[in-house]
Amino acid sequence: MIKVGFAGPALLATGATAWTIQHRRSEAVSNWSQSRLSPATRSPIYSRAEGDGDQAVILLHGLVSTGEVFGAGFDELAIENMLVVPDLLGFGRSLDDERGEFTVDDHLDALDLMAEEVGLFDKRWIIGAHSMGSAVALAWANRHQDRVERVICWGAPVYSTPEAARSKISGSIMARLFALDTGLAERACMLSCRHRELAGWLTAGLQPSLPVPIARTVSQHSWPAYRDAMHNLVIQTDWKQQLRSLDEYGITVELYWGSNDHVGDWPYARTLVEDSENLRLSIIQDVDHHVPMSNPSLCVEHLVRQRQELAG
Repeated sequence: MIKVGFAGPALLATGATAWTIQHRRSEAVSNWSQSRLSPATRSPIYSRAEGDGDQAVILLHGLVSTGEVFGAGFDELAIENMLVVPDLLGFGRSLDDERGEFTVDDHLDALDLMAEEVGLFDKRWIIGAHSMGSAVALAWANRHQDRVERVICWGAPVYSTPEAARSKISGSIMARLFALDTGLAERACMLSCRHRELAGWLTAGLQPSLPVPIARTVSQHSWPAYRDAMHNLVIQTDWKQQLRSLDEYGITVELYWGSNDHVGDWPYARTLVEDSENLRLSIIQDVDHHVPMSNPSLCVEHLVRQRQELAG
């Protein structure tokens, strides 16, 4: 009886120790801290902004995420630029439980209204985007080709066809159940939406490699926002057409993946950049999908490199 009585606390202590060790060893945890940027807009989407100048840097987050992934390591960009970090429509502080549809144009229209409110249309843009945000970035850049200088994408979910995207995403049982547009995924998402605070803490417990404040924002979206983002901005994105259009206009697009990042089809992406004038692809060694958190200084270097080259 004594042994049984001590089993539960012992298991909890072992689990807590393992969680703490993994948490402390995580580069994303070690290298991320809260941004100090001030809120700039709240309607139709929330954004943070600071700085001035003739150039603006806009940072777009990925799926089930928020602009908080771009932490204090990116704040230095506001010294010589205007830095703007939104929560995309339907996510984070831009959560909208009343909206039933989130099209690509809905996302771009919301970004346009934000851009007008903070004064982006009298500046040149550099857009940095993580994961799903890359699809938003390319579509927005194509809408404003005369405004955009460069687009930098980290961990973009580039796939050759919708079928290839679905096949890759459904590579595990958990992904088949929860990532795609399934009944179970909808029920799980709606349950999370009803208990967002609890779901956030549960995510933090299950994802020790993430900073706790970031993990707690994972549930800050609705089912329609998630469903339509997965469908419109991951599975159905025509990456070839989006990249070709920007290339023909002379806009530089830089695609980066960590060598430990399993999102996206690098070999296919290479075929898109091989014969292009303005598209580039690089693999970053020993980096995973969370590069904006684990290596913010490297991302900042990507964003300011052209200005540094011109100054040199």
